[in-house]
Amino acid sequence: MERLDADIKTIARSIIQGNEKRKKRIRTGRASAFDEKTAAIVEDALRASCGNIEGIQARRQMQDKIYKSIVYNTPYEYIADAVCGRRQFYEYRTEFITLVAQAMDMLPERG
Repeated sequence: MERLDADIKTIARSIIQGNEKRKKRIRTGRASAFDEKTAAIVEDALRASCGNIEGIQARRQMQDKIYKSIVYNTPYEYIADAVCGRRQFYEYRTEFITLVAQAMDMLPERG
């Protein structure tokens, strides 16, 4: 997987971190078109991550852990019962962040 530029990674992480507030605005009917589009992108990217985990329940559990680790800025060491090692966990996080950046058209064209 290609390494993300620091500014792109920071913006994509900020988009993920703001997703809980965005979902609240959607629930209360005060969401903008950007809120709705971005919430859908984050959800789609999250569900597309961790594709190499066979069991659906285990995959959903890991997706939930990587989402919460970004939203609440929690390192691997404080994640209870992760079903993978530290390196794999951060690879899953990076994959998720990259998928969000890609869906938001933040990545440069490959030439």
